[in-house]
Amino acid sequence: MSENSLPTALPTRQAAAIEGRSKRLTVTGKLRIAIEAMIWEALPRAEAAAKAGMADSSLRFALRKAHVIAFHNAELATLRTSLRARSAHCLNTIAQESPNHMASVAAIKTLESLAEASEQHLGGGQRQTPGVVIQIIQPAAAPKIADMPLIRIDQPGMLLTAD
Repeated sequence: MSENSLPTALPTRQAAAIEGRSKRLTVTGKLRIAIEAMIWEALPRAEAAAKAGMADSSLRFALRKAHVIAFHNAELATLRTSLRARSAHCLNTIAQESPNHMASVAAIKTLESLAEASEQHLGGGQRQTPGVVIQIIQPAAAPKIADMPLIRIDQPGMLLTAD
């Protein structure tokens, strides 16, 4: 061994990489498994972390990062969307078959509010198209010097007057 060479007892960065670890600013591997278990299997955070093979504290700290929160919210939105049709059918069943008239009325009101909310979201039957709106706002024209009042100072100590 020469004097200039470094010892190689420490593993390289690639060799020390954790198996199943997410890549930078992406949600893959164990983290993805844990979040999907929380959303789709309704597991508590600690159980989802154990299922994925990671520590609960690691999952908790990961859930503070913006890209992980975005993935979690996207999965949750997918779950809500997939449950929406079933919820409408359940409300319809309650409205039609419930002997409790108050429950039927509440179910009908909820169905109507869901319909109104979806119409508002889609703009009343109008198609949503992606795009950009550019607003060009010009500031008000600055006043001309001729339009401004003239201030005279005739003698020191005299009051200022405006014409």
